[in-house]
Amino acid sequence: MTIGEQLKKQREQRGWSQQILAQHLNISRQSISKWEQGSALPSFANIILLSDVFGVTIDEMIRGDDRLMQSLEQPPVRPLGLVVIISLGIAILGAFILLGVRISVTTVTDWIQTPILLGTIVLPGLIYQRQRQHIYPLSRVALGVAVVVLTLLLLPQMMDIALGFWAGLREQG
Repeated sequence: MTIGEQLKKQREQRGWSQQILAQHLNISRQSISKWEQGSALPSFANIILLSDVFGVTIDEMIRGDDRLMQSLEQPPVRPLGLVVIISLGIAILGAFILLGVRISVTTVTDWIQTPILLGTIVLPGLIYQRQRQHIYPLSRVALGVAVVVLTLLLLPQMMDIALGFWAGLREQG
């Protein structure tokens, strides 16, 4: 029996609607619906809450759901490392391009102040919105904004590093 089937069975035994169960868990009714239909899986934290609400063991809740068991065994994907690597790569490439067309670090710093400010305002809002809905993985939009903001923050530093490197090479040569 899948977690969705188990969830529906437990809920119906108590005569609860999806809305009532959602209120017990402090989540949206749509989340309950997605779990029951099998289009989404509850987080481990929600599985613990479900077992407490229904008065059953976690083992009873998840035992027959192979898909859920596999998702719990696999470590969650951590996009933060990917955000850092992508941002660093773009910043290094951007630094060389901007220096190649003779744009100064000061000019770049002036250009990026507003986008960084907007990004640092928008990003926490995107993260808060997902967490309020008990959806913990970041959306693609939030990851994209994070990449842009981090790239813009790294760009002047990469330009300074490249300029320092070139100056050092000139002194030796």
